[in-house]
Amino acid sequence: MNKHIFAKITKVSDFLKISEVIDKLDQDSLVLFDVDDVLIMDQDEYRLTHPYRRQWRVESKNRLTREERHLLYSIILKNRAIRLVDYNITDILGRLWKMQIPTVALTKLYTGKFGVIEDFTNWRLTELKGINIDFMKSTPIKEEILVDELHIGGGVPTMKEGVILTADVDKGAVLENILHKKNYYPKTIIFVDDILENIESVAKICSKLQINFYGFEFDGASLIPETELDEKSEKIRFEILEKEHRWITDLKL
Repeated sequence: MNKHIFAKITKVSDFLKISEVIDKLDQDSLVLFDVDDVLIMDQDEYRLTHPYRRQWRVESKNRLTREERHLLYSIILKNRAIRLVDYNITDILGRLWKMQIPTVALTKLYTGKFGVIEDFTNWRLTELKGINIDFMKSTPIKEEILVDELHIGGGVPTMKEGVILTADVDKGAVLENILHKKNYYPKTIIFVDDILENIESVAKICSKLQINFYGFEFDGASLIPETELDEKSEKIRFEILEKEHRWITDLKL
């Protein structure tokens, strides 16, 4: 392990600075990407960040149980259409694979059954492969790993096919557990996430393990304009979701 380490966190809106750091990496590095709102995001029909839809998300917490909300979210998610947040990510992943630099996804997504989704882990892997992102090409850890000791209710934290799903457990804690299990300690870790708390969590573990760290707080997805939605139509859309368990994708009802 390194005796003299550094940690640097930078806020970015595109992949330019990330690309510059990647160009300087070697095979003793590990690159980590969050998935939602970093690699991929919902198409407009499924995007839940518009103020009208955000209002429902907040309001529903006060009158629906956790299980009821999970069911409704799973109905929206199951067949959602997605897009790349930044089309440069395809080039960056391709370069990482070509340079044989270990690269892994690190997401807080639950594992196991989630509402109408039978297996959230396999759903995530299938979704990524649907847009030609396959971390088995680049992961330094090929086998499946279950972190049963950190199970807190969102499923068992799992690493499968190069994707770490922490099941809502702290990202740094799950990453540390997996690194210890495999006795794998890269010289440098690069982590791209849209939530600063997650980046700081991994930075803390890197400091503990004497690993150099570049963190990038990526806000590119939040800068993509929201589509125009009608408040009355959105109320109808969510009424149908709650009563009929269907998600209507027509933006104008």
